[in-house]
This record gives sequence, structure tokens and C-alpha cells, in this order.
Amino acid sequence: MDRKNVGIVGATGYVGEELLSILDNHKRANISFVSSHNSKGKMLYEITKEFSNIENLKLDSIENIKNYDLDIVFFATKHNFSMNHVPFLLEKGIKVIDLSADFRFNDPNIWEKAYGGKHKAPELLKKSIYGLPEFNAEKIKDGDLIAVPGCYPTASLLGILPLIDHIKPESKIILDVKSGISGAGRNAVENSLENDLQNNFKAYSPEFHRHQPEIKNFLSSKKGTVNEIIFTPHLLPIFRGEYITAYLELKDMHEDLNKLFENHYNSNKFVRILNKGTIPELSKVQNTNFCDIGIFKNHGCAVIHSAIDNLVKGAAGQAIQCFNLIIGEKEEYILE
Repeated sequence: MDRKNVGIVGATGYVGEELLSILDNHKRANISFVSSHNSKGKMLYEITKEFSNIENLKLDSIENIKNYDLDIVFFATKHNFSMNHVPFLLEKGIKVIDLSADFRFNDPNIWEKAYGGKHKAPELLKKSIYGLPEFNAEKIKDGDLIAVPGCYPTASLLGILPLIDHIKPESKIILDVKSGISGAGRNAVENSLENDLQNNFKAYSPEFHRHQPEIKNFLSSKKGTVNEIIFTPHLLPIFRGEYITAYLELKDMHEDLNKLFENHYNSNKFVRILNKGTIPELSKVQNTNFCDIGIFKNHGCAVIHSAIDNLVKGAAGQAIQCFNLIIGEKEEYILE
């Protein structure tokens, strides 16, 4: 069996550790390089839990990645980092699955407005493949650079896409989104966020969040949709999970929306369309790669609820879907 030598940059963050947990039993993956900016020189198991099949590797500097024989590299890093290293890896014939925001936009100007600063590899933006397997599976199979969507865009787009041709052109798409605290990253959680959110609940970034232009850019560039998006994120006092409620004004409310969604996702194993009247629950998707969707009508609006695990379907699990597609494995391998 052909095994791929895999590197993980950002291996000790929540998403990096989730990647390691999934790949631990992946028969086609040989983890041979791990990197962590804050823990380089330490052994992997000093920072993470122990794994069954992954060696206790030394956490090396990203600068030394050139010394390793790798086939595919995952970046589980913050924005404005992977773009410094991806061009070199692609030149060496190494495929990249990037979970940061660095290559999710096709226009450097949009990226720069959302994230600040100049994009350092703008020539690659047109070449990157948006890693939403339910939309882009065939392109992902042949891609060299996969940009895994953000967690909020994943849950939001999966709830919107079946209705994209039915939305009133001049209406607003309203997204009320909520995430567990792990979405903020290990440093934020361990410093103060976990204590701040005990028995608490609040909105944050109410006027601008970087996932809003990501959703808008995808809908406009891929589907020609120009509706304005109102996007309000909240933090839940739980560790993992994400819940999206989308309000969409439709041209025709007489459509059987459940049937529409079922037909749209009939070949996608990880999107579960719930029976009419059934509301998604985070407890049903936590620690899974599933997106559960419930569809309702309310005063002329379609109200779509979608629930995912932000660390799995919203990050590491979706990245493994992309990995499986690239290596010719079944998309659901190791994720079911």
C-alpha cells in the first residue's frame, strides 16, 4: 500500500492535534515531520497526548522542512504564515493542504482588506482550490494547493448552497453563528477565555468578522451571488461545536425544502439532512465529521440550522477529506 510522507506545521495547536488524532490510524499516512513555532526542540508528546502509531518526533523548525522527504504538508497555522513557505513546497512537488486563511480568496485585495498587510504569494491565489469537498471534490483530487474553508464558512455554506438559486436577488443573507471556545485557539483559551466564558454567553466582532468576506467571496466568485451578508458571531461556553442559523428570503416558499436539500446532498456522506421538524443539536455532531442540517419556514423566510464540530468538520476532518481525495482514497476513509 502506497503511504504518503506527511508533515504537519502547527502540530501542537487544537487543530494540529486533531489532525494527528485522525491520522494516527490512517494506513496511507506516515507522519514524518511535525513543527511548532512555540515548542520547537521539544518532543511531540511533551505537548500533546500520546498516539498509538505516530512516533514521538522532535518538533522541528519550519525552516528545516527542506531536509525532509515529504509528499503532503498540512498547515494548521494562523494567517500570514503559510504564504511564506508554500511557494517553496510547491516548487519541490509537495502538495499543500492549508487550514489557515492565506489562500482562501482568489483576489489579493480582498484578502488584504480582511487580514491586513500585503499578500506574499498572490500569484498562487488563482491556483488554490477551495477545499469544500461537497462543492469541489473533483478539483480537489487534482489540486496541489488546497485552501480548507474556515469553520463558520463551512457550516454556513453547507446550509446556503442548496438554496442559492432560490434566494431573492435584493435580499440580505442573515447569519447568526455560534462557536465553542476552541475556535479561538489554544493560546486564547488557556490564557483567559475559558474562565471568561464560564456560565456566560456573548457576541463578538459584531461589525466585522473575517469569515464574512470569505463567505461573500465564495458565493460571488463561484455562484455569482451578490446578496449582502449580515454576519454576527457569538462564543458559546463549551469547548467544541458550531451552530449556524441562516435566514434566507426565497423567491418561492412553496418549494419542498427538505426534498431540495436531500437531492442536493444525496451523494455526500457527511451532510445529514434531518427529518422535517427536527432541530440539529451540537451533541450529535461533536467529535464527528458530520454536518447536521434542519430546515424550517418562518414568515416568508427559510430558516436553516446547521451544526458541526468546529475542530473536525470545520477544520481537521474536512482537511482529511481533502487528503483522501488527493491520494485516491475513499473520501470517508478513517472519518466515519
